[in-house]
Amino acid sequence: MGALPRRSPRREEPLPNPGSFDELHRLCKDVFPAQMEGVKLVVNKVAHTVHMSALGLPGYHLHAAYAGDWQLSPTEVFPTVVGDMDSSGSLNAQVLLLLAERLRAKAVFQTQQAKFLTWQFDGEYRGDDYTATLTLGNPDLIGESVIMVAHFLQSLTHRLVLGGELVYHRRPGEEGAILTLAGKYSGLVDSNWCVGAVLEKKMPPLPVTLALGAFLNHWRNRFHCGFSITVG
Repeated sequence: MGALPRRSPRREEPLPNPGSFDELHRLCKDVFPAQMEGVKLVVNKVAHTVHMSALGLPGYHLHAAYAGDWQLSPTEVFPTVVGDMDSSGSLNAQVLLLLAERLRAKAVFQTQQAKFLTWQFDGEYRGDDYTATLTLGNPDLIGESVIMVAHFLQSLTHRLVLGGELVYHRRPGEEGAILTLAGKYSGLVDSNWCVGAVLEKKMPPLPVTLALGAFLNHWRNRFHCGFSITVG
């Protein structure tokens, strides 16, 4: 009798990179549709937004964005510069840079009219199966104040990711640190007793999208709704 063929040893696939800590929070938020209230008009072609609501004053925003030609993935392009300015002159801006194949940097600036509110600098290193990030928020050498945030995520299996967040803050007369553990598997639950739904309808052949949204918070007994029009 002939010898049985030997089975080749099974090659284990390497564990994937877990992504960034921000993406972990984004996955939680994406489970539920974005809440809307009042009336909102977005024109993508010229990057203008007009928002009217009964809960506050009408607002106007001007958006600007620049994307380089280094595309690392379908959702990542470097360098990227994004800015948003409202009718009062307040600015929100982000700059994303790819310093090396595994090293990324991000700078965030926020102003209220002519006054700086927030400036933040991030450095992120992505290994084969882990991600480490260090963030400096509002560093002030003269006032001896700073906020430092360290993130670490490790892929344990193809479906399980564990990690943590360490937040350290210091200013004159005050100093403290907070440690938070985090994980990602399958399934997410909202604990705020908030139920919502959004209905979107495209209007071909016009480049227009209509959206209706309604949200109910059982715990606070609050209900609000709205609709938006997106052109482009």
